Amino acid sequence: MARKQSSTAADRAPQKDAARKARFRTVWSGLVWATVFSVVVVGLLFGWQELQRFLLRDAQFMVAAPPDLGEESPALEIRGLKNAARVQVTAVFRSDYGRSLYMLPIHERRLQLLGNPWIEEASVTRVWPNQIRVEVKERKPVAWVQIPGPENTKEPALIDAEGNILRLQQPGEFQLPVLTGVGMQQDEAERKVRVHRFVKLLQDAGPLAEKISEVDATDPGNLKVMQDENGRVVMLYIGDRQFRRRLEKFRLSYPEIQKRAPESNVFDLRIEGNILSVPQDGGKAERIASPEVPSGA
Repeated sequence: MARKQSSTAADRAPQKDAARKARFRTVWSGLVWATVFSVVVVGLLFGWQELQRFLLRDAQFMVAAPPDLGEESPALEIRGLKNAARVQVTAVFRSDYGRSLYMLPIHERRLQLLGNPWIEEASVTRVWPNQIRVEVKERKPVAWVQIPGPENTKEPALIDAEGNILRLQQPGEFQLPVLTGVGMQQDEAERKVRVHRFVKLLQDAGPLAEKISEVDATDPGNLKVMQDENGRVVMLYIGDRQFRRRLEKFRLSYPEIQKRAPESNVFDLRIEGNILSVPQDGGKAERIASPEVPSGA
């Protein structure tokens, strides 16, 4: 029995020795890999710091300042700008001149550009080694409006389809109708409703919209249209629907209207199959035409 136990212990000794060696190799391998990993991390951090120093200090990455007062930086490229004041856009990047392009805060500069009422979308891109590219998408005005000016005066401005008031920042040509009943006195939601009704009117009117010079949207449920008819300015109560059909009804009936009501200039088109002349003194409206309008109009 003693011999058998001694033999078993002798057999186990090499196994324990092999296990100790395996554990040692595992620990040693782990230490080696940890050391290699630490060296690599330290090397990367050192390399990154050196790269940052290079990007921050090397002259080739510096954004050039304007060569003279009133001139633009040759490092700044601006695309898509038409109605927003260029000087306001370039001023956004004033603090970046003379610094490394690496320091340019792209997100912050984009938000500053979007603070310009004319700019709907904007992107700012680093173009290495030392150029800044700016691309903007401007809001599209749909009408002229009047906004409060200095000393209780009124001054012209523009408005887009979402009700954003756009003050003129530089000269431009806008062949657009005037929209009244809309201005800074309304909140954004109310102003947007009125502008949307105006845009719907122009879209529905199609080519007939070319005659429209002014639209009063004080009451979105009853738009009032001012237009020129052979040198005669007329106002049309056009309601809130069937805009093209009603304008076509007036166009077809105009020769008859000229004969029957040569002095009238306010007409109500909201009653199907009839055109009413509306006296300016508030008297009773009078039917002056009963036009037949094609169903497709």
